[in-house]
Amino acid sequence: MNTTPHRLPRLALMAATGALAFAGISTAQAQSRFHAARGANGTHAGATWRNASGGVTHARGTSFNNANGSGEHGAYTSVNPDGSVQHQGGTHVSGANGGYYNGNNSYVRNADGSASASHYGNGATAAGGSYNSSGAYTRSADGAVTGSSQTSVRAANGASYNGNTSSANGTTTHQTTATNAAGDSYSGQTTYTKGQGVSHSGQCSDASGNPIACP
Repeated sequence: MNTTPHRLPRLALMAATGALAFAGISTAQAQSRFHAARGANGTHAGATWRNASGGVTHARGTSFNNANGSGEHGAYTSVNPDGSVQHQGGTHVSGANGGYYNGNNSYVRNADGSASASHYGNGATAAGGSYNSSGAYTRSADGAVTGSSQTSVRAANGASYNGNTSSANGTTTHQTTATNAAGDSYSGQTTYTKGQGVSHSGQCSDASGNPIACP
């Protein structure tokens, strides 16, 4: 995404005022708790107000633009008297040479203690490497966690990493595969079960698939 320089200084202000509108609060109503700052290469704005639930909401946005690239980040968080919490955030960064990162995250905690969270991110380097990550988890009121996440990384030289984590019924399992530029690889799994502890297994292979000693 290529964002023109004259647009960037307004993005932080837009992020904060957009969150106000989403919550049904006008900028004028929140003005006494509104702040903004603008420099030669960036802008930050934020606002804090009493929301309709009697709690506090804070929205903020930041943008920058210089010779190395540009970026924007916006987020809002609400905390309510019943203990519930809501949060959403998003980030975009572009490097001058073509690298970039996009990401977002959200979190909700309910009054009964149950909660959910999710995240997503992807990016690339100017040299051709890449990164992708996503995940979503829920926690019940009694503390049981269920969900999964995935991460993959590719280097410009061909090396790679893939990781997957899943949780359910008191057991969390993480699986990993990694390959270096020469083609040697590692594959492993680590499992934690509540009340039983941790177990791990793994093996390494050369580019032809023959077993080799792990480093």
